[in-house]
Amino acid sequence: MYFPSTAIAASVNTNPVFVRELLRKLSKAGLVVTKEGKGGGVQLARPASAINLAEIYLAVEEGPVLKHNTRSKDLCCPVSCGMDRVLEPVVSEVEGALLEILKGRKLCELVNKIADKTKAKGKAQAGM
Repeated sequence: MYFPSTAIAASVNTNPVFVRELLRKLSKAGLVVTKEGKGGGVQLARPASAINLAEIYLAVEEGPVLKHNTRSKDLCCPVSCGMDRVLEPVVSEVEGALLEILKGRKLCELVNKIADKTKAKGKAQAGM
């Protein structure tokens, strides 16, 4: 089943242009397929159980999760001039740990948790 980007954007309360940009990146990474025209939209390229969260992260994120300061440095300050160099190993370690965690998690886990919470909420609202 294909889902239009406008419906996805509305469901997460964001701009369809932003959603389409993410979908373009996911499509380029082979994680989703798109179909134009009537009945078109986007769907997963393979089962959610075969997609790990690292694949999604790498497809949509640009650079490491921790970013370096891009402001100009005070050339008279050793802290300002040396911070990037000393932080680089830390940033690399954090990024590596994040990717390892995400590789061990499948998209279906998130989908199932959302479904479980939705069912529980529905039962609570129905007084069950």
